Amino acid sequence: MLRVNNVLRSTSLGALPRYGRLQALPQLQHSTPARHKRSDAQTDSHVVPPVLLNFQDAKAAYESKNTFELFRSRIVLRLCGIDSIVNNNEKLLKFSKIMLPKKMFDSVMRMTFYGQFVGGADVNDLRPKLSKMQEYGVKPILDYSVEADLKEDETDEIPEIAVTEVQFKQDSISSKRNTHQAVARAYPYKGEDSCEENLNIFLECLETASQVCDKNAFSAIKVTGLGKPNALLEGSHFLHRIQELYIKHSQTFEGTLPSYINIKYLPKDVLGPKELLAELRMTLDNFRAMLTSLGADLSESEITDLFNSMSPDEMGHIKYHRFRESCMPGPPEKPLYTVLTHLNLPDGKIKMSADHLEALNRVEERLIVLCDRAVELDAKILIDAEQTYFQPMIDYFANKMMSRYNKENVYVFNTYQCYLKSTPSQLIYDADKANVLGYKLGAKLVRGAYMEQERQRALDLNYEDPIYPDKAHTNSCYHNMVEIVLKQIERQKCQVMIASHNEFTIQYVVERMRQSGICPANGGIFFGQLLGMCDQVTYLLGAGGYCSYKYVPYGPIEAVLPYLSRRAYENKGMLKGSQKEIELLKGELKRRRWSVFSTAN
Repeated sequence: MLRVNNVLRSTSLGALPRYGRLQALPQLQHSTPARHKRSDAQTDSHVVPPVLLNFQDAKAAYESKNTFELFRSRIVLRLCGIDSIVNNNEKLLKFSKIMLPKKMFDSVMRMTFYGQFVGGADVNDLRPKLSKMQEYGVKPILDYSVEADLKEDETDEIPEIAVTEVQFKQDSISSKRNTHQAVARAYPYKGEDSCEENLNIFLECLETASQVCDKNAFSAIKVTGLGKPNALLEGSHFLHRIQELYIKHSQTFEGTLPSYINIKYLPKDVLGPKELLAELRMTLDNFRAMLTSLGADLSESEITDLFNSMSPDEMGHIKYHRFRESCMPGPPEKPLYTVLTHLNLPDGKIKMSADHLEALNRVEERLIVLCDRAVELDAKILIDAEQTYFQPMIDYFANKMMSRYNKENVYVFNTYQCYLKSTPSQLIYDADKANVLGYKLGAKLVRGAYMEQERQRALDLNYEDPIYPDKAHTNSCYHNMVEIVLKQIERQKCQVMIASHNEFTIQYVVERMRQSGICPANGGIFFGQLLGMCDQVTYLLGAGGYCSYKYVPYGPIEAVLPYLSRRAYENKGMLKGSQKEIELLKGELKRRRWSVFSTAN
């Protein structure tokens, strides 16, 4: 049995501030055992009190690594902190491919960047690494990381009448997107057959994860891999218009949110000036005014019948999810959707093209296949966040899958990017909706990966920057969203993946788990970091009995080069800030060298 009490000390931090800007945690020293490898005897029934971790213990953090792996990590992380290399990494990779024979290029990549950040070429290549990780209490989140760009789908155009806001224009995306260095990930769309291939790959990820994990296996998927990107784009624009219509013609009422979603102490600079979607309600008068403003020629009885078809609550109010479902095209087609599609509005009809509706229905069918298999395998699916012009449709599908599958257990997780100003409203709305409809919320909290691209597009196309102005706001949003989900976890209505490399965030969550009495092994809180980075966090969490994961991408070397390039751009700031990790690696290499000399003497 692992001696957790030697790994960690249960020194309390005292009462941490529960909301708002958070103060730095004090530096505390902790003892660590000589060996962190988990024994087979340690099971989920072994309750370990959440306590502080010592992220300074290099010996314990890197026990699972051989000396070559440590040396490679130090060199690669140092190279990734050099701007000239990161900014020109795509050119350097292409030049290397031209100058070196294929076998030599592959060998060099395996010894350096590919070996550092990618798990292997295929499932068989993965197994030894995954088995070794699990010996040290770390499980994988598998992701087949073959990537392309939206330009491969340029022939699939969106009718101009369907796009009224510049943020969702296809020509803006395809032309601007490729000019940014931080090219966002998208799967190559070459017809529906390619989507079926991606579905089979995602299914294989689920199968492999469930085989190597005895419990709580995870696999990550991208919705853009399951259908036409432009169909998702048009669907997102449609949902955005529906939401804006509701916000414009609804109002806030006192006491609409339950006590367990306490937003009283949320900072105003995190919430922003707009009303929270979960607090808004539409009355019959609001609905009548909306239809009148849209020019709908309906009688009073027709308006009342339409309103009642949305099933108002006992107060005569309509929540957003009921309004949205009444506006969706179906099948079956809803009466309100029929009314909206026949209105000739100055900014275009509120409708979607038939081809893209069929494409979105196929996306949903593929998601159902994936989720059905996840339930059979008792595995979990992380639906990754993507760009803001795809996200409304992705959120819609994620919530639809959660409402279908997360009744008794949590099988489906949606991802919330805490650098987006819209995230507090979205997460609070999703938590409230899950409670109302009787399912459990699955949430993966990240800070966000597309900052440079999103900001540049907003600047180029002259719309509001969707991202918080600085890191402090993002950090505040992240920790406050942790508080929102913790309340749901205490009620056993939620599970969360804390996807963060920030040591302060990890310490904060661990201490809040202690305060709330949440069990590390089976309390519904998981921690995840990228393969090749932040081992001093991941492996100490795993050794301490927490549910610790590595995000493990895999795929053939040539096919994952775009992934490596994108990760270099996205994580440039984080990699430049990995000086502590580099110093820990240096110290461990030095310790091992002197250990060899001492043994020899």
